[in-house]
Amino acid sequence: MALHRKYVGRSAFTLVELLVVIAIIGILVGLLLPAVQAAREAARRMSCSNNLKQYGLALHNYHDANKTFPSLVNTWNGVTDKHLGWQAQILPQMEQTGLYNSLNMQLYAPWDTIIAAPNDPNRRARQIQVPYARCPSDAWDPANGWAQSNYCGNLGSQRVPSADGNCNTWMTPGVNYDQLGWADHGNHNAINGLSGMMGRLGPKIGFNAVKDGTSQVLHVGEVLPECHDHLEGWWSFNGMGNAHAGTQVPLNTMTTCAADTADATAKGYPNPQCAAKSNWNYSWGFRSNHTGGAQFLFVDGSVRFLSQNTNYNTYQMLGGRADARPISDGDL
Repeated sequence: MALHRKYVGRSAFTLVELLVVIAIIGILVGLLLPAVQAAREAARRMSCSNNLKQYGLALHNYHDANKTFPSLVNTWNGVTDKHLGWQAQILPQMEQTGLYNSLNMQLYAPWDTIIAAPNDPNRRARQIQVPYARCPSDAWDPANGWAQSNYCGNLGSQRVPSADGNCNTWMTPGVNYDQLGWADHGNHNAINGLSGMMGRLGPKIGFNAVKDGTSQVLHVGEVLPECHDHLEGWWSFNGMGNAHAGTQVPLNTMTTCAADTADATAKGYPNPQCAAKSNWNYSWGFRSNHTGGAQFLFVDGSVRFLSQNTNYNTYQMLGGRADARPISDGDL
């Protein structure tokens, strides 16, 4: 008896079924993508927090050795007019002793020292980017050749006038800057002109000058080079990574991050007519690409995230080291 094999035909997807499957996949991807992006940003934020913790350890180790925190000095290693920013001064405490020792202090500007490297034997010190100085949430770099930083010393509740006199929004004594913050831009080498922990021209500040308690004073905070005009990097006293941010402008004010007034208007930034980066009353502030706020190193070495909705008065008190106004945990 002959055996007959029965073939059963397999039907294909119809066009409607295929479209439904594609639509479902699209919905799933749409639901998954924000979660993936959020996870990536959480990882970037953690990395940024770890950078600040490294700064905290280095600053404390520097203080242990020198009985003060770093700030601009005109004499460094016995040579005058070096004008090194505080970040360059703590290179040994940041496990960058080799880089520090390679600086030629006999030059007027040590960051112009040529440092041999396998790929670029003429690379200058100012071009060397240490990994901990950048937050992975910010990839912007200017085309000026200076290695940049996303971290700046705290000027405090300081008077910071803009180049444009019409853009001096936060200039009220006792509100936008405290009694120690009267020196414009922190350009004063005496401790009584500086509200915060670091100034462009000094002075040297130690734990004994922190009258409000080390857990209640900002030491270093996040900044965005894109929003600033002092782009000499983290090497120079005049770079934004030195001491070019205070609490006078509300946290995460992005006006000067815009390309121009039209761009600031389109993005809904406050007072878009003040978008020029030389309007320091705006640009010299703390900000980040993290959603809702920025991270700060406090003088006690702790790192905390501050919401951009933090009460403005509280923010000023956190900026000043000796305003004699205590802050409760409920204020943060």
